[in-house]
Amino acid sequence: MKSKWNNNLKGYVRVEIIGQDSSSFINACMESGIQIWDIQPLSNDRILVSVSIADIRKAKRILKEKKLKIRIKEKIGTPFLLMRMWKRNGFILGMISFIFLLFLLSNMIWNINVTGANPKTEYELRKAAVELGITKGKFIFLLPNVREIQRELTEKMKNVTWIGVTQHGTQYRFEVVEKEIPKAKPISGPRHLVATKEAVIHSLFVEKGQPVITINDYVQKGSLLVSGYIGKEKKPELVSAKGKILGEVWYQTQVEVPLNTSFQTYTGKCKNRHYVTLFGMNLPIFGFSDGEFQDKTETLNETPLYLAKWKMPISYLKKEIRETDGIKRSYTKTEAIEVGKEMAKKELLKKLPEDAKIKGEKVWQQNVSNGKVKLTMLYQVIENIASEQPIPIQQGE
Repeated sequence: MKSKWNNNLKGYVRVEIIGQDSSSFINACMESGIQIWDIQPLSNDRILVSVSIADIRKAKRILKEKKLKIRIKEKIGTPFLLMRMWKRNGFILGMISFIFLLFLLSNMIWNINVTGANPKTEYELRKAAVELGITKGKFIFLLPNVREIQRELTEKMKNVTWIGVTQHGTQYRFEVVEKEIPKAKPISGPRHLVATKEAVIHSLFVEKGQPVITINDYVQKGSLLVSGYIGKEKKPELVSAKGKILGEVWYQTQVEVPLNTSFQTYTGKCKNRHYVTLFGMNLPIFGFSDGEFQDKTETLNETPLYLAKWKMPISYLKKEIRETDGIKRSYTKTEAIEVGKEMAKKELLKKLPEDAKIKGEKVWQQNVSNGKVKLTMLYQVIENIASEQPIPIQQGE
């Protein structure tokens, strides 16, 4: 006899067999391989039996041959339950639609908060976030993970020290730490102009004050360039010295250039695979091929899914596969020296003021060791070396 669980799954009917020879129906079913169970005699010409849906047609043929009548008393099992539910399909479809809509709304961005930023920085941050696709109404599982967003925004925002990105349900929160640029305190009262570094005077333009140096003079850091004392020696007048003193300053920069280098670059070709992660198992839903890439890198971006405020045991996983190309680069000694010069110049320009100009350059030292060319460069730079220094006021002056 079939198990009760299997019977309920496939479905069966309780039928009443009516006729003078109803007992012969049982024997005929056993001979034909039709399984019946829960046989219950009701009277001399009536019995109650259970028959599976799969065997009901065969049973009807036997009943027709035996000239017996059948009356279905009860329909039991999953198929009949689904049929009854389908009759109420409006309610079921409404329930499914409600859950699906709630699921979608629970995985969309509904709020973006920015803390720790002034209005200008907040505007720039929100604009940069929009470029990354972080806008209200966007599906969260289609966005990069918070680490990637944090890295991208920090690179875009030059006026911040740090940006913290957190996601709480349907809300993104950005915590900003702005760079604190100290404001130069205005110097009031009389002042001198002194040298900020060791240099040879190249040119000078003095608006106020008494210059104490001339062109081609050598000065050290802190040397007086323009005095705030003017007029007679016995009764000098104090002024705020003002002017532009250009000095010739020497800088030294060291760089190393390997003669042989191996590195990887992206070819621009990529493939994306999409998964649904359920209880730790990755089930592919789109993009089943990894691509025929000999050299590649893979990046995983997993986004948990929510139903209202509850985190579900299901998440969306995107795997990005990018083709790489291994490149070997070799330089001759002459080529390495030229590359080193460019590198050293770029490093120097990062340190110089915007109005500074490189007048000349010279390879001071060069040698090849351990497969590298090592350069020491000297640069001749023209820049403003004047800095204001307050003059202490004594009583009676």
